[in-house]
Order: sequence, then structure tokens, then C-alpha cells
Amino acid sequence: MPEFSQDEITVLRKIKVLGKATPDTLARELEDPYTPQDLSVYLKSLEQKTLLNRTQENPTVYELTPLGLIAIGALPQTAKKVYFTVPNDKCFHFYTGVGPDKFTKMSACSLSDFKEKAKRVDPRSLEFHVKRGDIAKWLSDVLGDAELSQEFDRLKTSNLYGEVLRTRVLRLIDARIERLTQSGTSF
Repeated sequence: MPEFSQDEITVLRKIKVLGKATPDTLARELEDPYTPQDLSVYLKSLEQKTLLNRTQENPTVYELTPLGLIAIGALPQTAKKVYFTVPNDKCFHFYTGVGPDKFTKMSACSLSDFKEKAKRVDPRSLEFHVKRGDIAKWLSDVLGDAELSQEFDRLKTSNLYGEVLRTRVLRLIDARIERLTQSGTSF
């Protein structure tokens, strides 16, 4: 995790206290030397660092992302393994078989993203990748999560299919996310 400046931590902590904030509300709360104009530029830079998101209801309102919560210590460092996004060339691409025509047009670039895609992808894709060990390999080699990788390795011989397999996959991921986002967990 990169180091953050005192200003970044101050702004992120204030947004955590407020829940959501605009540059104007932050300037009022933080006072000098913070101005709405400076904070507008500053919040955009924190958004680029994936520490903040704009809310869907109002694009001038910002809220902390999970990485922002990690930066200020509101989530443990291990939670980064859940939310950290890998580059596009390292994302997990869901296929239902071998060949470009079998691509489901779904990819996952983080563990939390994988969970969301696993809820919607054709279950044949999960069957294909679990049996080949593709998910276990991605978890280990790309995300660096040997523990979850081993759990997926054990699924190869489970003879689970369809929605039953999807349910098991989601349970494994949910349990791992819970362990990683609780304080005091080591990785």
C-alpha cells in the first residue's frame, strides 16, 4: 500500500466522518487552508487513485472507496486483497470452453469483482474453469491468495455442477472476503 500525505489522510478521514462530501462542505469543515476550488481538484486526484468515488445520485458528491477506508485504517490492510484491481491483462476472463467463440464477454479484475461476475456468469463457465484449475491458478498467481486458491483446487474433484457449484463458489469467496476484511487478520 502506498504511503499517503497528511493532507490526503486528513481529507479522507473527514469524508469518513461526514459519510459523503462535496468540495464546499469539506472546505467549511476543514477551514483554512482548504478552499472549495482546491478541494475540487484534490478530490479528483483522490478519485484517480481509487480512494474516492462520486456518488451515483450526485456527481459532485464523493464517498470513500474500500481502498480509501484501508488508507485511513478503517479496514485492515488485508482487505486490499479483496478490492485491489489488477491491470486488464491480468483480469480473469470467463469462458465456457476453449476458443474465442466461447468467451462470455465477462472479466473480473479483483476478488470483489470476481464475486459479482460469478453471480451472473453462465454456470457452464464456472464448471469449465473450476475443472481446469483456472480460477485456483488466477487466485494464486495473480491475486497472491494461496489460501483461497487451495480451496478452489479442492473443488476440482467435487463433482458439483450448475447452480450448486455457483453457490459453493460464492460461499468460498464470501468466507474469504469476510476473513480479509476483519481486523487482526493476517495474510
